[in-house]
Amino acid sequence: MTPARPRTDPSAAVAHGRRAVSTARPQRRELDHRVANSLQLAADLLLFEEARLSDPAARAALSRTAARLAAVGQLHRFLCAHDNTAVHLKAFLAELGDLITASTGLTCSVEGDRVAVSGAVAQNLAIAINELAMNAAKHGYRSGEPGALHIEHRRRAGQLCITISDHGRGLGQGFRPDGAHGLGMSIVQAIVRQLHATLEAHDDHGARFTITLPPAAEAAAPSRSFAPVDRL
Repeated sequence: MTPARPRTDPSAAVAHGRRAVSTARPQRRELDHRVANSLQLAADLLLFEEARLSDPAARAALSRTAARLAAVGQLHRFLCAHDNTAVHLKAFLAELGDLITASTGLTCSVEGDRVAVSGAVAQNLAIAINELAMNAAKHGYRSGEPGALHIEHRRRAGQLCITISDHGRGLGQGFRPDGAHGLGMSIVQAIVRQLHATLEAHDDHGARFTITLPPAAEAAAPSRSFAPVDRL
């Protein structure tokens, strides 16, 4: 005779699952907090190293890298506050605009449709927008000149279009976003490829960039490679 199997109490299993989740959440928050702090520490170390250099080009490169790390750390904090689930783009980009203002001095405005995207997509978009903002502050406006940046996101024919524009000097004749540029545009191009998106650039009383995402990309998890296009 086969011995009877002990009965499993469904309520006990549910309670055990809830306890595991309640324990995991604080641990995840603590880990996220440490990651954000580590990114900020790395940015501070780069700024400390910058102060010791005399080469203007090297100092500028370290300063820009420190700004990138600090921005990623702040974005990480914001995403963690939303549990990395669906992110409402308007609120997220408004937060990003505040970070851009603090780091570049540009006055940012945000408007758009009610749109939610995955946390991974939001973070990738934010990095690309931050790079375009840094370029606008560096190339679009003269040193010390007050500048503005406008971020707009719209639904068009089922696609999500994010436009980043300024009122600076513009891009100049013959500018192509896929041409030979500095590190900032290379990062933007890498993110556009990861999102299976497209990037357009126009002179419109300043520089105007539009990133267009296909519908499937909004909830997808982008790849993490920032390799140049010829290495993908």
